[in-house]
Amino acid sequence: MLIAYLDEFGHQGPYIRHDHPKFNTHPCFGYAGYILPAENVRKMGGYFKYIKENLLAWELSQSEVPADRWEKKGSALLTSNNFRNYEDEIVPALRRIYGKLGQLEGQLFFYGQQKPVGPVSETHETSQDRESHCLIQAINRLGTIAHDRNEKMLVIMDAKDTDNRERAVATLGATIYTRNNSTNKSIIEVPLQTESHLYNTVQLADWTCALLGRLTDYHFAEYSDFSWAVDVGRDIFNRAKPTENSIIWSNATSMHSRCFPNGLVVAQRFWEKEQRKEARDARKRKRTPRCFNGLSTLALTSSKPSWNKSAMAHPIPTTIENHRVTTVSW
Repeated sequence: MLIAYLDEFGHQGPYIRHDHPKFNTHPCFGYAGYILPAENVRKMGGYFKYIKENLLAWELSQSEVPADRWEKKGSALLTSNNFRNYEDEIVPALRRIYGKLGQLEGQLFFYGQQKPVGPVSETHETSQDRESHCLIQAINRLGTIAHDRNEKMLVIMDAKDTDNRERAVATLGATIYTRNNSTNKSIIEVPLQTESHLYNTVQLADWTCALLGRLTDYHFAEYSDFSWAVDVGRDIFNRAKPTENSIIWSNATSMHSRCFPNGLVVAQRFWEKEQRKEARDARKRKRTPRCFNGLSTLALTSSKPSWNKSAMAHPIPTTIENHRVTTVSW
């Protein structure tokens, strides 16, 4: 049996630019986490707790919350300021955590989308629509993984507010129990929603989402402070491989524009790569009509063949057929 831990990354609300006065949160939204064989869950949770408490021992000592209920959000840990000051402590801890995940046959997973730019009045895509669509796509892909491995799967998610929780349960219930998707039969129940501060395994999904949030901001925002996330992501992806169906869909005008895991851990920004590709395609489209027009002009202006009437009055030169001379005449 497989256990999948899932959380949100990015932001589901409208986005325009980071310097926009209102819509400035994040260019993407999606779900991410990891998949682990059920028999290895206890080992992973205990190991994460051990590394977390050693890495953040000072913060934990200043807290009045018991260690078993103390949580450090990934968005608070994986900040540019922390990496400038504590990279030598954070990176080795992450290597150990995700190295252990890989050793325990765990894999990272994510599904997300670059949001259309603009307010809802222009995009006609609400936050709830986007959230439901990404959640369904994520669950469908998890179901495919379990089906292909001939395994059953239980999905556990970080609990959100009551309205979101009830909406997610209704959406996923309709998705999992539909007859149109046989692969989702591998998912044994509507995803369970738990309080992350009580479960170290769920906290690890939160840290994974924080990393995906930094990577997608770097690759899809017009400017980003998270260039450090590329090296960190490459390191982590080498230790705990993302699933083959992990993907971020782009809102580029070209069809099937999508970013796979290896595209997130390179320095070249995905939006710049797509922009250059679109420019090349535009130049090709501009040249193609010119080419056809040139061929048409050439065909129309070329002189028509003229017949030599004097030649028509004489026989065409003889040909040889089977060693016999034959005169072919008009």
